[in-house]
Formats: sequence, structure tokens, C-alpha cells
Amino acid sequence: MENENGNASASFPHAVCVPFPWQSHVKALMNLAELLFDRGFFITFLNTEWIDERLWRPSQDVRRHKFRFLSFPDGLPPEHGRCSQLGELVVALQKSGPALERALRTAGGNGTSIVDVPPVTCIVTDSFMSCTHTVAKKLGVPRVLFWPFCAASSVAFKYSCHLQSQGHIPVKAQSRGNLITDLPGNIPPLRPTDLLRTFREQNKFDLLFSAMLYECQVQNKDTDYVLVNTFEELEGKDAAAGLSVNGCPALSIGPVFLQNFLQGKDSNSGTNMCEEDETCLQWLDAQKHCSLLYVSFGSSSVKSQEQLEELAVGLENSGQPFLWVLRPCLLGGGPAILPEGFKERTGDRGFLVNWTPQMKVLNHVSVGGFLTHCGWNSTLESISMGVPIIGWPFIGDQFLDCRFAKEVWKIGIDFEDVDLNDTRLVRRDEVENAVRRLMQTCEGEELRKRARDLKQAATKSVMRGGSSFRNMNTFVEDMENIVKSGGLYLE
Repeated sequence: MENENGNASASFPHAVCVPFPWQSHVKALMNLAELLFDRGFFITFLNTEWIDERLWRPSQDVRRHKFRFLSFPDGLPPEHGRCSQLGELVVALQKSGPALERALRTAGGNGTSIVDVPPVTCIVTDSFMSCTHTVAKKLGVPRVLFWPFCAASSVAFKYSCHLQSQGHIPVKAQSRGNLITDLPGNIPPLRPTDLLRTFREQNKFDLLFSAMLYECQVQNKDTDYVLVNTFEELEGKDAAAGLSVNGCPALSIGPVFLQNFLQGKDSNSGTNMCEEDETCLQWLDAQKHCSLLYVSFGSSSVKSQEQLEELAVGLENSGQPFLWVLRPCLLGGGPAILPEGFKERTGDRGFLVNWTPQMKVLNHVSVGGFLTHCGWNSTLESISMGVPIIGWPFIGDQFLDCRFAKEVWKIGIDFEDVDLNDTRLVRRDEVENAVRRLMQTCEGEELRKRARDLKQAATKSVMRGGSSFRNMNTFVEDMENIVKSGGLYLE
């Protein structure tokens, strides 16, 4: 059956997925796209050209029928330091709607002719890609806002303009004790220092500060559906409802990676900027049960050389076996220089690697703790694998994730006052004490027990009959109903 333009009429939904061009954001939306693909969706995954060129893919990576990749220019010159000049990137992306629309309208994508592409059913967009609201309007399709953060952090950002009017933004260090209790979603009270680092007092004239407030304004209009990467058993049934826009559906569907992982699928292909080194898994096989500390600060955290040395000596002095991810860009420029003799002194109890298959590492029986920046992907992965954490936040939503891991979910510890002064030097004795506390004490064992309980809850949520599974079914059925009522073809 064909429509009047000669296009094969589709009986399945077509989701256009648009991530924010940051590795962790791409990864989260890719996992959601995989879930939708498995439920019969045609997927168009739209990266910016800059991030698309930098994502590592296996040489044998073969794209599948019904899952295509397109890209569009972000409007910045190739030499622009997007990661270090985030404000300029966000502003450029806010103006990139026409480029995104052109990419959709003119490209069949990886050899697929346009006649094989079904009608667009919805645009599933990262919550920080405001440019998609004009594209969705022009195409006449629902704009589905995907929050890659926890619900509490997402609600706090959604109400940033309200928090600014209440005097909580810009955030002053001395206001940490002034709890925020009037946000919807039945979320726990927040401290001003839980809010995005962007909203700190010293940044109030920064380009990123104003750009983020604009994103907040767009998030609160022109949104037809909301999905959030969390699960009800972790943050409560009401948490996602705090993200609803004008009464639209808002559902917790996470952890979005977990169902794929439990089924043995690799959803990370095409979402990493470094190649995963799986040789560390063989080394882990030789370690004792729950004896090892995994150390990784994600894809964007940066440490000074002095801080790196303090961390290294603290790990060494703890006497604990460790697997440490040392990204080539961890110092923000040149290679990391470890203390002289560090590798020789730590010997077989330490393993250094550029990048790991993190889910496989956290799921390994030898791993008993995770020293992490508390990015939401890493935090949720740690929860899902039942591994307690030492939190060391750096940017964005990581401060809230860290505090909630410690005080609300009770699966971790942190370093004192890092939320007040995120540039302060964490000394080697602090690192040593934190590692010993997590890995060698009864307190650490209690945190591990609590983490394992949450692992069971996370697993149950994504399995058939679980809360996230049911919520995903609701979304899929709603999109299928759009198809049944007739969708729009790209013309």
C-alpha cells in the first residue's frame, strides 16, 4: 500500500532521536533508541557532524535496516573548542533547527532511499536541544522530551527560572543550608549547591548561564511527552510527574541501558569517543571477590596534575587493588604524569587503562566499589550493578547525584565540602581514608548491601511487568496510535 507520493505506507512508528552532542548524552539516548528499535520503531539518529566524526565505531560496524544515522552541522568552525567553550556550543545549537530540518528532509541516510523512510511519528529529543521544538512544529509531530538525568535533578533544572525568582539562583556557597522544598514531584528537599554548577554565583554573567535559562524556558512549552531515565522504585512514582508540561504524560522508563545489557546486547557501539579496552576483564578474573576499587571520572572530567598525583598516592597508600581509567585528556591537555615509581610499587594490584566497557566492569564479581564523578550514567550503572560509590563530582548535575547517593539512597560516601568548592585539592590522606572506609569497614559492607537491594529493584523495573517496562509500553502504544491515525511524510 502506498500513499499519494509513492511512499510505502508504514505500519510502525518512526522516531527521530536527537541527542545533545556530549558523549554521556549520546549514550543515554542511543540506549533508548535501541529499546524503541526492539519494539518495532524505525529509528533516525541525528548527531551533530562534530560529535559524529569523533565517536568510535568498530571497523565491522554494519548499520541495520530501519536504524539509520544522519548528521547536521552545529554552526561552529571545526577548530572550535566545543567541550571547553560549552556556552558557545549551546547557543549555536539553539540556532541549528533549520540545519537539523534540512538533514531530515534531504537525506535518505546510509544508502536508504527516501521512499523507504516511513512517516515521522515523533521527535525524541534531549532536554537540552531546544532547536527541536521548531522542527517538531513544522513537521506537525509530537516533541518527546528525554531527560538523561535523574528526576530530581531534571525537576530542579526545569524550574530554574522559578528558582532564580526565589533567589536560589545564582547559587551562593553560604546558602547551602537554605533548603528548597517547593518543587513538584515529591522530590527530597534540595540544597542550592545541588543545582547545576553553571548556576553558581561566579558564573552569573557567563554565556552558558543565560543559555541554560533559555533552555529552561523552552522546556516548559512546546513539549508533548516526557520520558526520564530513572525508575519509580528509586525516586518515587511522583518524580516524573514533576516534569510534565501543561499536563502532558511524563514517565520514568529507566535505566534505559539495563534491559539491553541483561539481554547481552551492546548498546555502546557508536557512543564512545575512545575504544573500549577489554583486556582489563581478564585481569579482573584473577582478582578476589569484591576486593577491587574501580576508578573512573567519565568522559569529560578534568583533573590538575597536582590532584592526579594526590589521587595516585592515596590509591597506593590504601593498599587496595584498583582498576583506574586514565583518559588521554584527563588533564585537559598533555598526558597524565603519575608519581615516579607508581606503577612499580602498585605492581599487580593496579591496572591502568584508557577506557573500559564500564557495565561489564561494574558487573564483575571482583568489583566492590566505584570512585566516580557521579555523572548520571555512571551513578545509575553503579546502582544497577549493585556497586557502592565514593563520589567526587565535577560539573553539571553530578553534585546532586553525589549527595543523593550518600544521603537519600545511602549507597555511597564523598569528600567533605567538594560541593562548596569544587576546585579544592582533595589530599592523598582523604583518598586513602575514603577507599579504606568503603572497601575495608562494616560501613562499606552496609553500603554494598543497600546497593545490591537497589540492583534488584532496578532489574525488576525493566523486566516484563516492572514499572519502567509498563511505562515504556504506554509510550509505545501512544506512538502506535499516532501511526494508526495517520502520520506525516517528509516532503
